[in-house]
Amino acid sequence: MARTDTHDTLCAERQALWTALAEAAPEFGIVPSTGWDKELPLALGGQVRLVVSLSQDKTSVYLVGRSDAARAWIADHLDALALGLRTVPGQASGEAAARRWFRKDNPRACVTVRRQWPEAIRWVRAQHMTFSRAVRSLDPA
Repeated sequence: MARTDTHDTLCAERQALWTALAEAAPEFGIVPSTGWDKELPLALGGQVRLVVSLSQDKTSVYLVGRSDAARAWIADHLDALALGLRTVPGQASGEAAARRWFRKDNPRACVTVRRQWPEAIRWVRAQHMTFSRAVRSLDPA
């Protein structure tokens, strides 16, 4: 029974944080739900995306390609993206092999601590701007 209560509580908290983020950043087009992740389109017709992931202990962002062309574009620009994002693609951690590039985590912005939500919203907006700028600087189609 406790497991269901915890699951239900986490679902409710994620829904509430997604709602707060949707209100703070309507330009993202986030539809609140109980899910862990949301994908924000960045380039190539929305096929290069920023994934925002909420968890109990951190908020994370990373880059994904949702088509062969998008994944090829990311692979072709890893060095330039690394410079623009000031992080590594994620080969050592296995993230790149899973096609999740340039993962960044913020442990001071978790879904279970409501007082951290303003930081989560601020950080997601800043990361979206950083990732958008890095991708746009490479002039993708």
